[in-house]
Amino acid sequence: MSLHTTLFQRTLAKQSRNTVRIMPKALAALLLASAPALTLAQAPTGLAVEFFNTATKHYYVSTNPAEATWIDSGGAGAGWSRTGGQFSVYLNAQDAQGLVPACLFYGTPGRGPNSHFFTANAAECEWLKTADPGWTYLGIPFHAQLPQSGACPASTTALYRSYNNGAARNDSNHRFTVDRTVFEKSASTGYQAETVVMCVPLSTVDVEADAVRLMRQATFGPREADVTRAVSIGTTAWIDEQLGTAVTSYPVYAWTPDRRPDDCVDNRTPPIGPNNFCNRDNYTLFPLQLQFFKDAHGAADQLRGRVAFALSQIFVTSGTDVGRNYAMRHYQQIFRSYAFGNFYDLMLAVTLSPVMGDYLDMANNNKTNVAAGTDPNENYAREILQLFSVGTFLLNPDGTLQRDSAGKAVPTYDLAEIKGFSRAFTGYTYPTVTGAASRNNNPRNYEGPMRAVDATHEFGTKVLLSRVVAPANMTMADDLAFAHRNIFNHANVGPFIGRQLIQKLVTSDPTPAYVGRVAAVFNNNGSGVRGDLRAVVRAILTDPEARGARKIDPAYGKLMEPALFLSNLTRAFGGSTDGVYQRATSQALGQFVFYPPSVFNYYPPDYVIPGTALLGPEFGIQTTTTAINRANVAYAVAFGGGVAVDTNVYGATGTQITLAPYQAVAADAGALADRLNRFLMAGRMSTTMRTAIVTAVNAVPATDTLNRARTAVYLVLASPQFQVER
Repeated sequence: MSLHTTLFQRTLAKQSRNTVRIMPKALAALLLASAPALTLAQAPTGLAVEFFNTATKHYYVSTNPAEATWIDSGGAGAGWSRTGGQFSVYLNAQDAQGLVPACLFYGTPGRGPNSHFFTANAAECEWLKTADPGWTYLGIPFHAQLPQSGACPASTTALYRSYNNGAARNDSNHRFTVDRTVFEKSASTGYQAETVVMCVPLSTVDVEADAVRLMRQATFGPREADVTRAVSIGTTAWIDEQLGTAVTSYPVYAWTPDRRPDDCVDNRTPPIGPNNFCNRDNYTLFPLQLQFFKDAHGAADQLRGRVAFALSQIFVTSGTDVGRNYAMRHYQQIFRSYAFGNFYDLMLAVTLSPVMGDYLDMANNNKTNVAAGTDPNENYAREILQLFSVGTFLLNPDGTLQRDSAGKAVPTYDLAEIKGFSRAFTGYTYPTVTGAASRNNNPRNYEGPMRAVDATHEFGTKVLLSRVVAPANMTMADDLAFAHRNIFNHANVGPFIGRQLIQKLVTSDPTPAYVGRVAAVFNNNGSGVRGDLRAVVRAILTDPEARGARKIDPAYGKLMEPALFLSNLTRAFGGSTDGVYQRATSQALGQFVFYPPSVFNYYPPDYVIPGTALLGPEFGIQTTTTAINRANVAYAVAFGGGVAVDTNVYGATGTQITLAPYQAVAADAGALADRLNRFLMAGRMSTTMRTAIVTAVNAVPATDTLNRARTAVYLVLASPQFQVER
């Protein structure tokens, strides 16, 4: 008799007397005390836990808590350990409405596969019982629901099945998971992805954990009130609510001349007034950086802000080259204005921005001058293709590389096409300064879009992507539109932009399937519209690889970039901020906001984590120094209670946080750890981490609730488990 048969005989024998719901007591108490009611037919009554055996390479699911404990203790033999995978179940038919039995089979020894098999399909169950001698029926360990019109009903999640026939491992095995990423990657581990076999229930803990994850993906940090709102109205409704929230605009800063006047200096002599720092406040991005962090902390349109920040890291410009505050304000506002618009309109607005024109040399880019021996500047033409739209190699619809017969990646464009776009982008100059005479090549000015000048534009034919030829003698507006439509309609744009937005919002190394689903929405929003960013953002955040109660794929998630790390700290603990501390600290952490070091952003989207094959863009700026600095920031926030006012900033208020909700439960170290796990980590805190926190907190007197709360908060904020979003 096989080990697997023994395990399931134990399961079935004890199933009827082990129907209690499994949940940590402290976490359950917190949920019962404060969580809003969910629209569930009834709470799940059991928990299915996945194990893996390192010797047999088999996965095994147990719904019996006593058996799970027995396996943990080594009772089933060596090599078994929990994978972290689990899903809630109904143990009995009467637990909720609309349930069907999940039949369990095991391969008949000598005749069938050495595997366990669940099915909720009644016909399949009956056929295996009576017509297939390769399977032995073992009973009904739990009940579930069936998909409706291909989708799982509300308050449930899909249970996926994959199968390995033994060809790539030592023998056959089925695997069952609710983690779509694990399912999508099954082929890479020798498994064949099969189907959704049933719908299993989501517990209150599951739903809230996913809401916290949504807040980490779609806002600048979870707030308890936002989590409660998302749980109350549901993920899709919350996203749609954010998509409909009015745009938060940056303040309009005064125009300043290109050359700083001699009397525009910084005066640190008290009292500090609004005009003491003329140079800092006009010829650096200081005020804009402060406003970014203030809006990240408190603006209502959080999702728009996150998407705008992501787009600004695709269409990169930098204060290193364009440091006039009013200018960068106009450029960054483009992303807030177009974050939920159409990608074509966004791309066109970026092209005509004088900030981009200055940064990548499109402003005053004149047509060929044979006498002078000059040709149009190719800088913007190269970067709009390489970085802003299609990338350097042809892509399949799922973002994987197309390859030729020799296995080499196929280039998207060549020098002739770059030259074609450089010619299309000639003839644009800075907008004319109010009161000044207009010239073919105006001096720097950033108020309004760039101005078209026929006299400096190339009106001849131009070779564009896919060797499409733009006709000669179009108007400048039509010439520019033709070039942008040529880019916009290229098949690469959906997967190239979709993958980067997934990376910025959800996970650094998305599966091709995830990229493909998002790219399909970019190509067609369901109403025949291409490039609808509103639909793309919704698709990214509602995708089954973004949603779900539990993510166990080891490559899933992303390192929180410094700006998000800082905003998460202030939002998690309420209070207020003037952005001064975050602005300065972002530089110490390697991401000085609005000052990326090059057009390749703070870090490239294709950065591979050293020693792995995994994409991890944010790790490109993670060093020993910045890692230590993160821990120091966590300590300053937790034990400092905020940051004092900077007296050199007029109107500064400092940064304040409150630990009152955590101090209120700090007498119980376990409850304190559980509350932090609940609202900051989406329930991902490991047992080892929780034990370490409880031990550290208990070293502080029980009466000193403030320092107990500070200790726990610091340990969470400084931990890799918090800083890597999953």
